[in-house]
Amino acid sequence: MTNQTNQSDLYNTFYQPLEDALEHATNKRDCTRYSDSMFLRAGVGRVLQAATSGRAWVQHIVMLGTIIVSLRNFFLALNSKRRLSLLEGVDCTIREQVNQLPVKYGDPFSAIPELAGYALFASDGHSHGASAHEEEVQGKKRPVNHIFCLNLRSHAMSHFVLTQAAKGKKKEHEIAAIKYQGGPALRLGAPTGIKVIHAYDPAIVDYAEWFKWKQGSGVYIITQEKSNSAFVRLKRQQWDKTDPRNAGVTSDELVETSSGVLIRRIGYTDPVTGTCYSFLTTEMTLPPGIIAFIYKIRWNVEKVYDEFKNTFNQQKAWGKSITIKCQQALFMVLTHNLLVLFERRLEVQEGIVDEKVRKKHARYIAAGIEQAKMESRQPNELVVKYSRITKRSFQFIRWLQLALITNPPWAVAVDQLRPYMQKYLI
Repeated sequence: MTNQTNQSDLYNTFYQPLEDALEHATNKRDCTRYSDSMFLRAGVGRVLQAATSGRAWVQHIVMLGTIIVSLRNFFLALNSKRRLSLLEGVDCTIREQVNQLPVKYGDPFSAIPELAGYALFASDGHSHGASAHEEEVQGKKRPVNHIFCLNLRSHAMSHFVLTQAAKGKKKEHEIAAIKYQGGPALRLGAPTGIKVIHAYDPAIVDYAEWFKWKQGSGVYIITQEKSNSAFVRLKRQQWDKTDPRNAGVTSDELVETSSGVLIRRIGYTDPVTGTCYSFLTTEMTLPPGIIAFIYKIRWNVEKVYDEFKNTFNQQKAWGKSITIKCQQALFMVLTHNLLVLFERRLEVQEGIVDEKVRKKHARYIAAGIEQAKMESRQPNELVVKYSRITKRSFQFIRWLQLALITNPPWAVAVDQLRPYMQKYLI
């Protein structure tokens, strides 16, 4: 691999957390033809550079001279269970580094004291197209579906599971895959004593399973109510209408399913749009406005999925084997998590943040406040104060993509980036 001697260049600075994680990884091996370091960088690079195919990516890196690998070895590594195990360990290490960022630099939910002791995740399924060599099921190649979890405190991404249909079936439903993994897996490594909340779309609905997860694993679900739900209302609950965090809440009640499971149902009208929502949860103690807010912030994971699909061109599976599909998902989350670490480094060491995106977000919030007031509705304080930017600008991504190829010195690369983070190109 070239350009490895000067540790102040951008290429090595970006990949340094990967090398540090590899240093302490298990299942690593000395491979002269295609090292584990090259394997990890090639996988992240394939995502980050939005390569259209594996063949195109191998030609790209070989012509650049950054990684020397044959097409055969590249695909053999993607189908290697040993490399998959290595990747899982490295991904875990990088994710834990991202999870430590709120401890050092602040947590956007720290201003909500009721959420102390809770781990918060936005979780959902995400599909992309079948690989070119995928086998047909009932006359058609079926999409590949993964379930991912986004830590709402740190913005660390996790791959939860690949859904796998039984032989001859079109697909496996997400709830079936989640149930198979079980409540302990849904804790995602949260320590004992920490309650875990997953905000999920209505595909998660299985009330009996919710009860098991809550009682057995300390896992709580927040989702939207389906239009065909049939509950028996047991009790209307009071909430603090003077708390600005509850702005938009219209009801808070306990309901019961036909099988006797107790669920909390919260009615909410968005102060800006006037859209009415009905949220279901097994969490019984938090103020209702906080429940609604957590579900609203669930949209963060959809922004990440949009980035996977449209920014990084992860439109289809890299291969047909389970090993390759899982490696692809892990490289996607690894790329996201490396970017989070990289952005924090730019902010802390260089004072660089995406000012243009923050200004755009501030204008959006201001417009929402004005709209709510025009409709004689009170803006929700939690939404107004939440300022995390969840999608990176194309100007930043294009800068990084090119800089990783040209590999300027760190100081030069930073100077090139500054104007792109201050305003949009005109």
